[in-house]
Amino acid sequence: MTVQRWKVVRGDWRSRLIGVAQVAIGIVALLGLVTMAVRGPLFLLAFAAAQGLILVAIVLFVIVAFFSQRTLVLEQYGAGEEIVRQGEVGREVYIVKSGTVAVLMKRQDGTEERVKSLGPGDHFGEMGLLRETGRNATVRACTAVEVFSMSPANFFSLYTHFPALREQIDKIMEDRLKELPFGK
Repeated sequence: MTVQRWKVVRGDWRSRLIGVAQVAIGIVALLGLVTMAVRGPLFLLAFAAAQGLILVAIVLFVIVAFFSQRTLVLEQYGAGEEIVRQGEVGREVYIVKSGTVAVLMKRQDGTEERVKSLGPGDHFGEMGLLRETGRNATVRACTAVEVFSMSPANFFSLYTHFPALREQIDKIMEDRLKELPFGK
């Protein structure tokens, strides 16, 4: 049996901020419970002082909410870093701003095969979202890479409201499905 570990990937600063905000709220709640149970003046003073953490948590939530509204978020990866992993649930669509990435697929023997390379202007990740499946391939940075990531909500908004874009993405998906080395 394998243990699934939660992993915050590089570039996922929103998850980190939300985690910090949740810890701050948890500290205040725990201190409030202890204060009610003990009813000591020092605990009451500590609880009053800790309530400032609630304001910090609210500010962190607002920051995440504000930046989540952006259509594109710039992320940077070093050479050799994985951007997406084959089999993971697709959460974002990526557009390469600079650098080169390799699209890798696992063979039946477990080795990885380079299917293609993508460069500036190319995109990946839409198939997992549109087909509601895991990622078809691992995408790894060959060089230092800057990519724009787009949330599913923003991607679906563009996909449904711009027929020309939808047709283009559908054609690219068809071509990519034909290129996939299924059964290798």
